[in-house]
Amino acid sequence: MKKGLRGTLVLLAIATVIISAACSNDSTKEKKTSENKNYVSKTVNNMNMKINSIDTTENAKGNQNMVEINMLITNKDSGEVSIGAGDFEIRTDDKTYTVYPKGNNFGDVIAQGKKLTGSAFFELPKSVKKAELVYVQNKKEAANWDIEIPSAK
Repeated sequence: MKKGLRGTLVLLAIATVIISAACSNDSTKEKKTSENKNYVSKTVNNMNMKINSIDTTENAKGNQNMVEINMLITNKDSGEVSIGAGDFEIRTDDKTYTVYPKGNNFGDVIAQGKKLTGSAFFELPKSVKKAELVYVQNKKEAANWDIEIPSAK
């Protein structure tokens, strides 16, 4: 009887693994590509800012993509600093795009010597391939990066 129970448990475990794998292979997932270049770090008011990666995901709006810019912010100041995705914008030749308000955007107060990793989300036309990411402080451009927007595949 113990052998029969053991065999049943093994079969149940195998079935669970197969079902879990099948469920995770969802064909309706959004298509996503990532651009991982080495972008130069910029320091503004003792905050070191670096782009970790840029990811593009197709969305349901036909001619739009969701672009996620993942950043690492290090506070090298002598006190706390606050920063958020809303402090960034994307500029192209003819238009400025602000952070997508419904995105899971970063924003926090960073203690002295601590780091914050997070993403800023922008909804951009599929036609945008190159742009400028701009950090705006006190309504003035404080830092910028020339970026390439990968196509969603």
